Amino acid sequence: MKKNSLFLVLFSVLFSWVGALPGPVLAMVIDIPTIDADMLKYELYHGAPMVLANALSPIEFKDLTIRGSVNIPSSKVEGNPNLPEDKSTLLVFFCKGPG
Repeated sequence: MKKNSLFLVLFSVLFSWVGALPGPVLAMVIDIPTIDADMLKYELYHGAPMVLANALSPIEFKDLTIRGSVNIPSSKVEGNPNLPEDKSTLLVFFCKGPG
């Protein structure tokens, strides 16, 4: 728990100065692996175990989502019951994009 709290504090500090960066740049700055739409389509087609996580608010989730996805708002990641128990499961976050 202490490790998770430290991660969230560090992430918050980092996010405070890089939060305005576009998604791909932000992913490079904080070393988040990314996949493109073609790779996602390939993984879905071949039945890779994954969780598609919509990072929008629950209100936006109702209207702007991909069928089969779960709602894990960016403000409520830690302890979210929609997170996979198996840490090797591919976790793909998406949102409505910039703007």
